[in-house]
Parts: sequence; C-alpha cells; structure tokens
Amino acid sequence: MSIETMAKETGRVILENNTYINKAEFIKQSHVDYYKKVLDFPLELAKGNVPSHEVIHKFGRNSNVGSAFVPICESGFYRTPTTNISLEVVSSSANDTANGTGARSIYYEGLKALAGNLIEVSGTVQLNGQTAVTIPDNMIRLYRWYVSTSGTYATHATSSHDGSITIREVNGGNIWSTILLNSYGRGQSQIGCYTVPSGYEAYITSITYSTESDKEAEILMYKRENALDTLEPFSPMRLVTEINSAKGTSGIAYKYPIRFDEETDIFLIGKLKSGTGLMTVDFEIILIEK
Repeated sequence: MSIETMAKETGRVILENNTYINKAEFIKQSHVDYYKKVLDFPLELAKGNVPSHEVIHKFGRNSNVGSAFVPICESGFYRTPTTNISLEVVSSSANDTANGTGARSIYYEGLKALAGNLIEVSGTVQLNGQTAVTIPDNMIRLYRWYVSTSGTYATHATSSHDGSITIREVNGGNIWSTILLNSYGRGQSQIGCYTVPSGYEAYITSITYSTESDKEAEILMYKRENALDTLEPFSPMRLVTEINSAKGTSGIAYKYPIRFDEETDIFLIGKLKSGTGLMTVDFEIILIEK
C-alpha cells in the first residue's frame, strides 16, 4: 500500500489503484502490514522466501571432552588447513556400501580455496564399506555431511548405517569428521564449528549448550578472520563469547545478533573442570549474501 496523493478536503488517501481509503484506516492497515512482516520474518526466512538470506542450524557433539579445550565436534577436530586437501570416506562396516543394508551414500558440504576465494562445494559419494572412496572435491573446510541413502528402512530400533563412517585425508590420513554408530547411528555429522564463505556475512542469533549434570564445563566461541591468509602476520583467534561454570542445559539468545565477516572461521570449543564427559552445542546462523 502506498500513497499517491491525499484529498485535502476529505482527508482521504488515494491509492495507486485510484481507490480511496480514510487516512486513519490507511495508517492502521500500514501498521498491520508492517508488524505482520516482522512477526512472519523468521518463518519466511526458514521457507527460503527472503532473497539473499539463508538459515543454517549448526550443532556439535563431543562425547570425550576432558580437561583441555577441544572443538565440540564428534571427531574432536575441525581441520583448518591453508590449502585444499584430498579426502576420502570409509565405514567400519562392510554393510555400508552401494548395494548394502547400511548407508549407501553420503552427501557433503564444505569450502574449496579457488582463485583467492572460499567457494562452497557439495556432492554425493557412494560408499564401499571398509574400502575408502575418494571424495571428488578437494576441500579446505568441511562443515556438514550426512547419510543420503540407505539400504534399510530405518526405525527407532534400526538406524540408517551399520558402522561408524569417517571422512579423513587420503591414504588413511588425519581424521576430519566421524558419524558415530554408537548406541544408535546418528546419520549426520555433528560439527560445532563453521566457516563463512567468500561473498557472505553470517549472524549468530542464539547458542544452546549442554553438559552432563554432574560435570562443570567452560565453553568458548572464537573467531579467526581472513582464513585464507597464508603469510604472517595472521589474524588472531579472538574470543567472542565465554560461558563459565556451564552445567546441564542452557542457552543464550542475542538481542542483537553477532556478525561475522566473510572468510571467518567460527569455533565452539569446550573443556571440563574435571574428568571426561559429553558436551553438545547448537547455534543458529543467518547467512546473508553481500
């Protein structure tokens, strides 16, 4: 609704379609439209109806946190090399294969360094059980992957993969991420870290965390800008949020979201004050194309 002109003698508003409306009604309707947009924004964002905006739900888990800070990722790592690395995927079970009863393929998302930029890459790879399969994209960051097809119609009693599935550097090199079978197959990576692609900016709106109720934890969120820099001086690891004496489940909702520029690594790391135990973290990102 917009104003073309106002009839001075009546105070009515002439709309673009040449119809009339009382000024008071016009103001009322304008307020309704405005607040409807505000209240509906999260839903429209989630639907993908807001141009150049994307919602990313990141969540991490580390079942073996001790007294030293570690990434809240199930593998215990968020690898951050300065060049692209060739990766492979392998399962601990022969049934996780292209025609098997377990996971048949995985889908991955990450970043590749290309022409001085961090470019998003993704794809699907068929598994070959305990024989490693090379992932077609060399990557500099891996922030999400999951089982994309399975030979089993999964239920609460039977998961979609038969073994723990691992992405690692080729020829049995460093582990990058693991999807655990554990007591029930997760089917999804749990990586509590993220890197902002070139040409985007990210806004974190909330963080939720959990620890075992008898374990006191410290959780830190760091950022490192200019992730592609390979020559000193480097951008530092800089603290963004510190959560002390964390125990049980709690969270933070930011009135004003925290902004991260392009090519910034975002790390959620944690440690326990004593013993070892489980820690999880969830955080919501709004990714906006510049």
